[in-house]
Parts: sequence; C-alpha cells; structure tokens
Amino acid sequence: MTIRTGVVLAALLMMVGCAGTPMTTRTGVVHDIKIEEGLTPSVLTVQVGDEVRWVNHRTMPARIDFLDGAVDDVSCLRGFSNWIGMKQESFTLESNETASLCFSKAGHVTYNVRMDSALPGGKQIVPGEIRIGTMAIH
Repeated sequence: MTIRTGVVLAALLMMVGCAGTPMTTRTGVVHDIKIEEGLTPSVLTVQVGDEVRWVNHRTMPARIDFLDGAVDDVSCLRGFSNWIGMKQESFTLESNETASLCFSKAGHVTYNVRMDSALPGGKQIVPGEIRIGTMAIH
C-alpha cells in the first residue's frame, strides 16, 4: 500500500468514525408524522431537542425533501444520512419505514413529501411544516 493510499484510507476511516457519533434528543419527546394519503399532521409545533419521526404507512415508497438547509442544525439524525454518515436533505422511506431528526435551534422548517399517486401525472407532492420553538416560561 502506498503512503497516499494509506492517508486517504485513514481520512475516510476518521470521517466514518466521526459520523458514527450518536446524536440524541435532549427532551425525550417524540412526535410522529404519519405519511398516508397525506401528512398527519401537516403542520407540527415542537420544542428544541424534540425528536420528529416520519412514519411511512403507505404500501409504496415516499421521498422526504427538505428545503433551505433544514438538516444543518440537528442534534439527532436517523435515516437522513448517506453510507458514510453525511447529512442529506432528501431521504426515501420504504413502506413501514421510519426516519427522524431532532432540531437544535428554534425556527421554521419546510419540506415536501413526494409519493406515487393515482392522480394524473402519477406523483403527488404534499408540503409539510415544522415550527421549532423554545419552552414557554409562565
């Protein structure tokens, strides 16, 4: 093995090792978004650190596409990464699969779910919204 190959291999192993670092929810609260003929709920309000989990109840795959760098500020991530652990803004859920994110900053996140449909054109695009806030102090 050449030195150059060894350096590239070591760098790749370091990237995979860092990507495997577990990220967890800070609150322990999990909110499900059901993907069926539409999204339930289509608008969800959560607290910073809550886990948002998408559940595909359809018999066909559904693709989730985030807009505007939504996965940049997450504290947990399952399903929205590639084979080396790099975050992805799109993910396809097979039937009965789940994927989840925990958002680490207050804000507003929009996304689209793309599904096969019997409607003309064969595809349905359903928008979704997540409002991430902080705990209210009364």
